[in-house]
Amino acid sequence: MNVQHLPILILFPLFASGCAFPSFWKKDVKQIEVKQVAVERIKLDIDNPKPLKPQGLKWVLITPDNVDKVWEKLKKNKKDLVLFGLTDEGYEKLSINMAEIRNFINTQRVIILKYKDYYEKDDSVN
Repeated sequence: MNVQHLPILILFPLFASGCAFPSFWKKDVKQIEVKQVAVERIKLDIDNPKPLKPQGLKWVLITPDNVDKVWEKLKKNKKDLVLFGLTDEGYEKLSINMAEIRNFINTQRVIILKYKDYYEKDDSVN
């Protein structure tokens, strides 16, 4: 047997059986105490948003029959001679987009109300 292997043969069993040593070698282990404390949910302090007050719009319909009258009226009222137009198909898409935005807002409102109900409901009543 080689002398170099002797420390390994002695130390390995000591390290491997470290848990089996007498308790006076170990430090005292303190028992962990677990407590559960019920905490009330904090009420959400969220103000309801103010209702929207959209500004009024005036739509001008331009046809081949009234295009000259519309331009004259704009010049007379000293308005910029710029018009933004939509085709009937573009107006339909604009209406669909607005409906989707309205639905999205309503969905978000329902989600917020459910969160508020969850956080403010009374759990003591069963």
